[in-house]
Amino acid sequence: MKQQLHNTLCSLKSTYQRNVDPDDYEVIVVENSSDDNFAPTDVSKEYGSNFRYFLRQETSQSPVPAVNFAFEQCQGQYIGLIIDGARMLSPGVIHYVKMATQVSVNSIVAVPGYHIGESEHHLTEPGYSVEFEQNLLKQAEWQENGYRLFKVSTFSGANARGYLQPMMECNCIFASKINFDTIGRADTRFTLRGGGSINLHIYRSLINIPDTQFFVLPGEGSFHQYHGGVTTSHSTDREKELASFNSQLKSIWGNSGTIRRNPIMLGSIDANALNFLEQSAHTAQKRAARLGDDSQILWPDDYHQITSE
Repeated sequence: MKQQLHNTLCSLKSTYQRNVDPDDYEVIVVENSSDDNFAPTDVSKEYGSNFRYFLRQETSQSPVPAVNFAFEQCQGQYIGLIIDGARMLSPGVIHYVKMATQVSVNSIVAVPGYHIGESEHHLTEPGYSVEFEQNLLKQAEWQENGYRLFKVSTFSGANARGYLQPMMECNCIFASKINFDTIGRADTRFTLRGGGSINLHIYRSLINIPDTQFFVLPGEGSFHQYHGGVTTSHSTDREKELASFNSQLKSIWGNSGTIRRNPIMLGSIDANALNFLEQSAHTAQKRAARLGDDSQILWPDDYHQITSE
């Protein structure tokens, strides 16, 4: 997934991210050794002086050891975590994360997730290709205006009803180093391929820390590129593997980890992203109508419920 990681790193450059300076943040890139490593000769020269790259020898099928290694390399006191290197960001993410930290040092910031393409073709069409998707990105000319990524994307399956009601998980989450330490960083019990449900566990653990402020960036996004990953690939064994992920999560967590708090929406919404605001509002209105009177909580976690929303 060299091209996908390259795109992701380009979306983290200070020349792409708006209203930021290279001295404002660092980018730690950690890759486990494989037959297809990215391994740039000089990551700081290609992407910026604030980038550092680490290539690790790792026998585990889980990214958890690499994630915890990355935590050890961080110099800042506020950390953003993207476990999948194929997730590009929109241009305002770091700017609004900085803004959230100015509101509260205990801010937790979640970036909504999207998939490149009109729908999640990769789950239903075995012939869906990396080449097709990369050509779609090229046509969007996203490096000139990263908000054009919204024009060639759809909500991820984990958050199909948008960001105005509970998101099942988040693949781009920001929190203080102290709060990541509070949850034990990435739990080493998540040993399954791809880390199993580690994203969900980290996200919900952070949100449930008392006395934190929970922000969602409705005008920003984390955009997944197809690369044959564990949970985003077409496979006859996919449902079986997802069931094993859920089983492991329950064995670690029991029935805890539900989200029962409204987020604070932060940031402007570019014209390219208005369609997703409309979708989110539509499904949220249906949810509010179903819940009925005002005494009911609009944001109780319904991860295990099947609704018509």
